[in-house]
Amino acid sequence: MTAPASPHKESYYQAKILQWLKRTYPAAFIWKAAAGPYSQGGIPDVCAIVNGHFYGFEVKRPEGGRLSKLQELTIEKINAAGGTAAVVSYPADVQRIIEGG
Repeated sequence: MTAPASPHKESYYQAKILQWLKRTYPAAFIWKAAAGPYSQGGIPDVCAIVNGHFYGFEVKRPEGGRLSKLQELTIEKINAAGGTAAVVSYPADVQRIIEGG
């Protein structure tokens, strides 16, 4: 049996995470990566530099959101380069990652 689809689109979760980051880390540099024909594919949806450290958050709906192969590879490359990239759904996920818990 498959899980029911989330009642919200991915953009809903992205907005909640962006709001939380901006409120919690007002001195951080935070942006939503724009997808388009001239952008690099696979870049996480929400990016932030908090206290000099790069974070990339690929936002997926809690039920049924799946990474593409390119997204998986990009997350691996960011982590290998010394940044932190992860898949998240909620601000609490982001908080755990930034706080190292």
